[in-house]
Amino acid sequence: MPSDLQSDRDLAERARGGDSAAWRAIYDSTCDRLFAFLCYQVGDRDEARDILQETYLQAFRRLGTYRGEAPLGVWLRSIALGRSIDWKRVVLRRLKRTTSLDESSARVEPDIQGVRFDSEDDALYRALGKLSRHQRAALLLREWEGLSFLEIARLLGCAESTARVHHVRAREHMRAALRGGERPLTERDWEGQET
Repeated sequence: MPSDLQSDRDLAERARGGDSAAWRAIYDSTCDRLFAFLCYQVGDRDEARDILQETYLQAFRRLGTYRGEAPLGVWLRSIALGRSIDWKRVVLRRLKRTTSLDESSARVEPDIQGVRFDSEDDALYRALGKLSRHQRAALLLREWEGLSFLEIARLLGCAESTARVHHVRAREHMRAALRGGERPLTERDWEGQET
């Protein structure tokens, strides 16, 4: 693993020095996974493409801040996660300005119809769409990306124990939703989370 980190450091250093082949190698090795991650996060392929482009632009501008303590893919995912959270804030702000919120319209679900993977079905996307952004991120980063809770905590900007709680609650909700025994979200489910 240390050799992978060294390889990432060398690649980043070459890209910082203006080596376009190094930047292309970074892009080629991370693009597909980042795009899939963003599709899950925002639930819209077109928006995910836009956010992916913004992620790489920001990474290019901030390549000098990459310290090589984590793989480049993790560093880029943290940028992508931040960009997707910013996008959701803007969408919610626009929604609040254009519609009055009542009990039935307060629940914002992403448009997940456009995201299609052969191995998954609509129930999975609906269940993912009902999780809080922290729960969804913790679940995807742990189950799909295989990150440790410490890495997830760093990406979410919370304590490791909080990342574990987000993950456990997300798994409980997914299990209930996919078994058809979906229970309504309670105040306990949202404790300590930004909404």
